[in-house]
Amino acid sequence: MKSETHTVQQLFERDGRYIVPLYQRPYVWDRDNQWEPLWEDVRAMLIHQENGGAESISTHFLGAIVLDGEKPIPGHLPRFIVIDGQQRLTTLQLMLCAAARALAAAGFPDDAAVLESLVRNNQTIKVKAADDQWKVWPTNANRDEFVAAMSAGGSASGSPQARIKRAVAFFERRVSEYLAGDEHDSEDPAPGSDEDTLQPASAGAGPGAGAEDVAARAERIRIALTDLLKVVSITLEDTDNAQIIFETLNARGTPLLALDLTKNAVFAEAQRQKLDTDELYAEVWQPQLDDEYWRQERRQGRLNRPIGELFLMHWLTMKTADLIPATELFATFRRQLLAKSPDAGALIRELCVDAAVMRSFDTPEPGSPEAVFFARLQALDAGTVLPIVLLLLRSPEITENRRRRALRILESWLTRRALARLTAKNYNRLVPRLVARMRSDLAHADDKLLEGLAGGEGEISRWPSDDELRSHLTTRPVYGWVSQPRLIMTLAGVETSLYDNKVDVPALATTLSLEHLMPQEWDASWPLAPDGQDVSEDAAAAITQARKDRMHQIGNLTIVTSPLNSSLSNGPWDAKRKGLNQHSKLLMNAQLADEQTWDTHKIDERTARLTDQIVAIWPGPDPSAWA
Repeated sequence: MKSETHTVQQLFERDGRYIVPLYQRPYVWDRDNQWEPLWEDVRAMLIHQENGGAESISTHFLGAIVLDGEKPIPGHLPRFIVIDGQQRLTTLQLMLCAAARALAAAGFPDDAAVLESLVRNNQTIKVKAADDQWKVWPTNANRDEFVAAMSAGGSASGSPQARIKRAVAFFERRVSEYLAGDEHDSEDPAPGSDEDTLQPASAGAGPGAGAEDVAARAERIRIALTDLLKVVSITLEDTDNAQIIFETLNARGTPLLALDLTKNAVFAEAQRQKLDTDELYAEVWQPQLDDEYWRQERRQGRLNRPIGELFLMHWLTMKTADLIPATELFATFRRQLLAKSPDAGALIRELCVDAAVMRSFDTPEPGSPEAVFFARLQALDAGTVLPIVLLLLRSPEITENRRRRALRILESWLTRRALARLTAKNYNRLVPRLVARMRSDLAHADDKLLEGLAGGEGEISRWPSDDELRSHLTTRPVYGWVSQPRLIMTLAGVETSLYDNKVDVPALATTLSLEHLMPQEWDASWPLAPDGQDVSEDAAAAITQARKDRMHQIGNLTIVTSPLNSSLSNGPWDAKRKGLNQHSKLLMNAQLADEQTWDTHKIDERTARLTDQIVAIWPGPDPSAWA
């Protein structure tokens, strides 16, 4: 076998065909497990380019492909049979095609042409048939869809089951968003939803995306995809048995995690330093990091990853104050930490101590401020900020009071942004900057965190003020716009504030559900006039619209410990408030049980009251609120 490392440019710049044979499985990669992580790695390279300087330019290793070259035929294109790596080869072609399409639509035909040349062979005499134009030719089951998706306009249609078309649409949308500024993104559609196959918005229309800025972004896209993505191509020789190699590469087994590679490398270095590796392993590493716990998968954002990978990712961000792609964890550890460590034993101990700290996040002391924070963090689905939390809980320089103050600051920033429905997409870019700021003065880490968050501007980092939060909560619906776990967490926080001695609401929050006070289906049991009298057509329309406007506001929502049955839930107010009193011991609902009527005026009053409480529980960026 002969192996070589190639950039994408080098892999595809020559005319030739990479043929996926019939016995290979169809294209199976999807958004959550492969496309999104790949795009996040590309974005990390784009961010490094934005930072400037040769040292900021990072490459990304995509993995290996195994090829079996066919005997050359004069007058024909070179052909290679893809033994392994067809999924990544196909995805690379889909991403290059999508990026070329987005760049052309944004007005950058030269950059688009460079990428297009890596997808299609030159129309020379060697291109004998229409299919010969494609440099990668997928297995039989995918060929028709591949041609349709790669042809002009191919990403605009197709069923949710059409993975290849959806992949082109996904990458085209992501490139267009990046060209437009990448700060106006809404939350992603669910996998397989119609939005996966929509044409992306025109690039260049994002906030502050001037012509020069878009041109620079287009160039960075081209450079990242052609020169910074790398693969190892392994070409078989005449004496190699292609089928045996294919079966060996695809044998089922437990894949090595980045944490496994880290362990092997750090213990090899410890042995080189003549340390007692048996003792280090038995007494330090094995009790902590060789536990199956670290192989369990946990969801962070849209993706599931082994807990060990998440720990290493957060730990490296905390140590380096840099954005670390998930696929570069081991390479970063080896380059930035292991290579610079004079004592591998100390590095092993540090890793294990910090792993214990992160594992303790799962079992904080019940009722403690830390327990409240972690319960709310889970509802906020904001695991990206864990490098900050790890720094706070592992640093002896930070006192308990300052640590807890910092956790409250972070929670308030996250909660206000969630209620204002501001994007969380770029938190991974902000967190390393906050870590660096806090590390500059660990003894005052809470003050440094407050300065960093209060000074944020723009959709990706700003901290909503009291006025902005009040406007969102009093004039807009929250149900259906803010996720239910976040609304439950918010109302549970209000419930907690009603007690002199705090009850364990975070533990209770796992059993809570949302309930509309005026039901969504009110027509049958909620007359337009309380006394049942007839109302004019105009008055009926006004009342109906007023109820519609307030139906999903926070003042019309409560939490209950067990869902009401449908007859009570949609019944008249008298039955509803009795049901609330019967099914809930929460003070919030005891107050509601005292209300003799429930109408739009009551909803307005409660919305204002809840808003005041929320603003007080989660203060804004004004430093005086944190004195």
